Amino acid sequence: MIRSRSPLRARLALTAVLLLATACAPAEHAAAGPQDGGTMVISTGSDADILFPPTSINPTSAQVSSMVFEHLAEPGMMLNTVGDAGWTGRLATSWTWGRDSLSIAFHLDPKAHWHDGHPVRASDVRFTWQLYSDPRVGSQVAPLLANIDSVGAPDSLTAVFWFRHRSPHEFFDAAFQMRILPAHLLAGIPPDQLQSSAFARHPIGSGPYRFVSWVPRQTIELDADTTYHLGRPHIDRLIWSIAPDPNAALLRVLSGDADFLEYVPPPAMAQVAKDSALTTLRYPSLVYVYLVFNERDPLHPARPNPIFGDRAVRRALTMAIDRAKLVRSVYDTLAAVAEGPVTSAMASYDSTLRPIPYDVDSARALLDAAGWRVGPAGGTRERRGVPLRFRILVPSSSTPRMQAAVLLQAMFKAVGAQVDIDAMDFPTVGQRLAQHRFDAALNAMMSDGNPATVRQEWSIAAARATDGGNAGAYENPAFDALVDSAAAQFDPQHANAYYHRAYQLLADDAAAIWLFEPYAYAAMQRRIHPVGIRPDAWYANLDRWYIPAAERIARDRIGLAQARP
Repeated sequence: MIRSRSPLRARLALTAVLLLATACAPAEHAAAGPQDGGTMVISTGSDADILFPPTSINPTSAQVSSMVFEHLAEPGMMLNTVGDAGWTGRLATSWTWGRDSLSIAFHLDPKAHWHDGHPVRASDVRFTWQLYSDPRVGSQVAPLLANIDSVGAPDSLTAVFWFRHRSPHEFFDAAFQMRILPAHLLAGIPPDQLQSSAFARHPIGSGPYRFVSWVPRQTIELDADTTYHLGRPHIDRLIWSIAPDPNAALLRVLSGDADFLEYVPPPAMAQVAKDSALTTLRYPSLVYVYLVFNERDPLHPARPNPIFGDRAVRRALTMAIDRAKLVRSVYDTLAAVAEGPVTSAMASYDSTLRPIPYDVDSARALLDAAGWRVGPAGGTRERRGVPLRFRILVPSSSTPRMQAAVLLQAMFKAVGAQVDIDAMDFPTVGQRLAQHRFDAALNAMMSDGNPATVRQEWSIAAARATDGGNAGAYENPAFDALVDSAAAQFDPQHANAYYHRAYQLLADDAAAIWLFEPYAYAAMQRRIHPVGIRPDAWYANLDRWYIPAAERIARDRIGLAQARP
């Protein structure tokens, strides 16, 4: 577990986690050398929403987009977000800092090209920043780019970022917050129509894989770009096999119809372990799951929520939840209790945070004091004739969250709150969250490794933005000030002290109930040889994974049409 001590201790702790992930892979995966060829089928229980990086919030979309589009540079395994230590170029071969640290010039790879043959140019980088920042596009990343004043293109292969003020995260913001997009294909489309454009269904990027096809609720297919500027990807073809539910996604791997499943539900771990053709791969995770309260009235957004607008009620409902029991029931020993909008793989993690304690009697007393009383016959509490009743929005494709919702329902009932469960597909859940059309929601968030991006979920600016990044509409100026102070620190130790205070304030305000941090276990056919699994994205180095020729099966040698599962 990473604790907020010295930066050295934090880095050593994260290194240990990464070594654990490597140790869980079969020994033969380290023995064979990379070879070109083969097909990898990735089983997933949720379809993509769109393949347009600025506005997509979908994990399948993120995986596909990461193979089609590129960042200017990528972080190393340590996920350093202060300065550029450990970073390697992607579209940029190198970069030059201004003397006053208020500018960075990225020098683009002259071999980089879009999949339609056009070269990647500095004007594409400038266009991408303008697009992400345009309020008509509605990108949730826009608030994170606020410190970028302008982007210049003094020549076709140099993109210069100018910053409003010195910040520890200047490089991270410029190099990693945006996937570079082709200006020659998108400039003529009105910004508010980009999300529904043909490009969002058939993207053209500069990454290691070219988009081939997307059959909704069935498959997404990519082919290796053999002329990729950083070298040909080793695996010829990637296919995302979209299953109707998590159980079906698992069965496709167990049956051999698919090669990889990102997440194995805890009850299935024993079943996977018995299959000699499969291996489980544990890797560091930046995912945490929480129940977020909508502090606005879903029917009248300008008004506070009649239940969750009251901090005391949120605290009472938090006291009603035995988080340790919930984690054991859903995950057994394969998850930890979450401590806030941060995981143990992040340097800003601090196990000394004080959560609101589990205390049913105090929860009942707080609800009584807030005017929510149990009638003479018991049952659901009421206040001025209105029942203490709300709905929890849950993605039906997530077995753990569905199980957690049922447990939460029972725990809330014990303090007089009646809860209904709204199970919906992932795209619908995303839309409802973005539009604040829910009471409470079981949400999962994957951090990008930069603790400053907590603004994207909990800041006042995000609450008032049209993109719905702060789904619960939590607003506290003191929280914003603490995160701003943390993000301005060049010393990680000082930054973590501010983050600790911000996380504690978020917990005290009961903006959400932090539930669990699942340990990440993938199921994988042994013929797949993974390389460089990064904590923020298992797929970050997917173009370097390989399938040895001696271990290939029929679908590695047949045509695309026959390879479809």
